[in-house]
Amino acid sequence: MRPLSASKANDVKAQLRQGKSTRQVAKDVGVSLSFVVKARQDDKENIPEPKVGRPAKVTKRTKVTLKNKVLVGDIQRLRDAQEYVHGMDDQPVSKRTIKRYLEQEGLPARHKPEGPRLTQAHMYARKMFAKEHIKWSVSDWKNVMFSDECSIHRIKPFGTQYYYSNDEHRFRHPHHFKQKMQGGGGRIMVWGCITAHGVGDLCWVEGTMNAEYYETVLRDYLAASRDWYSMDPAKFIFQHDNVSIHTAKSVTKYLKQARIKVMKWPPNSPDINPIERVWAYIKKRLDEYPTPPETLQQLFDRVVDIWTSLPKNFLAELYAELPAKMRMLVRTGGLHSNIKKGTGRREREQE
Repeated sequence: MRPLSASKANDVKAQLRQGKSTRQVAKDVGVSLSFVVKARQDDKENIPEPKVGRPAKVTKRTKVTLKNKVLVGDIQRLRDAQEYVHGMDDQPVSKRTIKRYLEQEGLPARHKPEGPRLTQAHMYARKMFAKEHIKWSVSDWKNVMFSDECSIHRIKPFGTQYYYSNDEHRFRHPHHFKQKMQGGGGRIMVWGCITAHGVGDLCWVEGTMNAEYYETVLRDYLAASRDWYSMDPAKFIFQHDNVSIHTAKSVTKYLKQARIKVMKWPPNSPDINPIERVWAYIKKRLDEYPTPPETLQQLFDRVVDIWTSLPKNFLAELYAELPAKMRMLVRTGGLHSNIKKGTGRREREQE
């Protein structure tokens, strides 16, 4: 067999330096694979490592554009990303592939937390509220009493529940199912208020809560709860949201006559109010009872038991979170106030 010419050897090395594969160079130059392998070994310091795996279906430009569209929310679903890539590069790709691309770009899938539906006006008002209170310390927030109403169904599980069974007994016992009734088996409406020092008395709202009823609730519970915890009336601030019964003329007049300062609350902002966490805690605890309450009175009794036995420091930690919530609202332009779990506990430890 005649030795290959030096020119062909040079051609092989030149193409290898361009990053071509061993098989492609052997085909283009017309030499054996073993010759190309030997040429690569002889000139390895000048030849890039061969590419491993299949060539990418999606161009780098498409990946960058896809990343930017996902970041700003123009593309929110993997299905939409598939359609976008197919339209740009005429390449069908799986959802799994799209997910891998996004993870490589530092965009892993994240759980969406619940939040209020906000308009630009809502976000602006929330941001301005946060800016007005950005310098408030935990001590300042301790002068505020937060209040709210909450509707609680007699039979309506509020969280994920589990049961344990083998295949033989699966779905054969009542405890394998979440019990539910049409309409939730009836419900109660309660009004409550919290302070950093403890909770006020809980009110069972019977019938329809209108402005007149609400004014009666405030007369019976607001000042009494404030005075029970010896909160300074001169510094005391009362919070309620902007529903019509709260802003009714008769209610506003009563609060003014009682010399109770009312916090100007941004619209559509339940996520800022720490009492919402208390309602969530109560509903979670209600799910821990082995059987649902037989009557609405029994439901109210359970709620009161949980309300009056909140874990030690729970309310104090909710209040300690508020400065961080204000900072987060400013940072997000009023979009959300979600903060890291345990922020309140850490803030209290640093006091």
